[in-house]
Amino acid sequence: MNFSEFSFWWVLILFSIPFFAVRFIGQHFNLWRPAFDSVGLAAMSLFLFVNASRSSFIIFIFEIIFNYVLVRLMLRRQGWEAKMIATSLIAIDIAILAYFKYLNFFVEDVVGLLLPGIAASWRSRGEIPGMGAIPPGLSFYTFQMVAFVVDSFTSKKKRPIGVIDYVNFVSFFPQVVAGPIERRADLFPQIEGFRFKFTLDNFEAGLRWLSLGLFMKFVLADNISPYIDLEEASNAWLVWFSAYLFTLRIYFDFAGYSFIALGLAKFVGVKLTTNFLAPYTSQSINEFWRRWHVTLSTWFRDYVFLPLMGSKKQWAPFFLFLTFTLSGFWHGAAWNFILWGAYHGLLLLVLRYAGRPFYSFVGQRLLMPQFISWALTFGSVILGCLFFMETNVRRLGTKLQTLVNPEAYSFSNISSALSSFSTNEAVVLGFTLGLATLVLLLEHVAIWQKRESEYDLLTSPWVSRTLLALTVLLAANTPSQFIYFEF
Repeated sequence: MNFSEFSFWWVLILFSIPFFAVRFIGQHFNLWRPAFDSVGLAAMSLFLFVNASRSSFIIFIFEIIFNYVLVRLMLRRQGWEAKMIATSLIAIDIAILAYFKYLNFFVEDVVGLLLPGIAASWRSRGEIPGMGAIPPGLSFYTFQMVAFVVDSFTSKKKRPIGVIDYVNFVSFFPQVVAGPIERRADLFPQIEGFRFKFTLDNFEAGLRWLSLGLFMKFVLADNISPYIDLEEASNAWLVWFSAYLFTLRIYFDFAGYSFIALGLAKFVGVKLTTNFLAPYTSQSINEFWRRWHVTLSTWFRDYVFLPLMGSKKQWAPFFLFLTFTLSGFWHGAAWNFILWGAYHGLLLLVLRYAGRPFYSFVGQRLLMPQFISWALTFGSVILGCLFFMETNVRRLGTKLQTLVNPEAYSFSNISSALSSFSTNEAVVLGFTLGLATLVLLLEHVAIWQKRESEYDLLTSPWVSRTLLALTVLLAANTPSQFIYFEF
């Protein structure tokens, strides 16, 4: 769901008022059955999905019915029959994803490299059904469905699954479009026999996460977004600065979405997985990937890396590199995302073989080795974000050449970079970056103090209320699209 669109909140209210009024009256006259809560949640989620995208809703419903029928059939079979059904189902789910997301890229950018005439002929065919924008949420709910098939297949207890429970598991409105990608063991027990739990504790916890998410998205990410200059490729200072701004924006944008989802789920009594764990406090790339987009990282670990490696542990580095390259490709059908995934895979291999000797060397010769590790990690993430944000591969190559050219770091370029912002722009950007730095600092402090959560300080009562008030005062006039909706 697009939390930055007014229609989402409007439709949510339009549905909730009559539904919960009927529920209240039904409970008062002892006519309300507990199962009606599950049906109500399913109706609410599907109603919101229709509002988000009618064309995608048709695909979504088809996939729900198809997956439910085959999972149910799989659970009734044993041995090779169950395995064959699971394999076929996963292959078809991935094929549907590949059709909508990768077919154009494969024909135009892969086959087209070898046979240029193919790409031109493909484009001249005109619009092919489904080749426009990627259906909202397709990547996320496909991965959740695939994980559900694997987890159900490997489960020791093959219990039947209720159709409404399955619909709620896949379509739960706070997380269906952009995650977190939930597992059967975490979400399904909460969804099975769902009941709305409107308690004061749930409301308080939900409001705190919602306030943090809204602040990150509408104050930080959306106010930083206009200052990211994709066109500049010759001034090394501005290239670095735009990559730095994008590094902040993508975190506040996606973590903001995840925290809003977490808060909305809390309101109705469901606990979602925390998808971010203060990733910019990391002191190594390894740690960064334990804190960034947690549910996607663990999905690739459990359903791609480990099955690929199997017992061939001597090939672990190769499969690690391959998994991260595939992870990059999942983010988008473009070369820059493949390069971004390969870059992070390469960084992990460098850390695996040179990390400890390097840290030992630094620790013996320099003060504050932990700060140096953090700075190197953060710098590596910023450089990685350059690959992520720049979809024009030719311009990406120019920017990389600029970054390794000493002349591009001239004083005249510093002067040019400083004069590229007006006084008002500099004040607004400086103030926003100050708030962003304060948020990141509070994450650092929570970790140093070994608090229960990395966001313990930011979700404390008075801080969360302050963030909500600041969101009302400082939210950007024009909200930008959530970055991960493109994937």
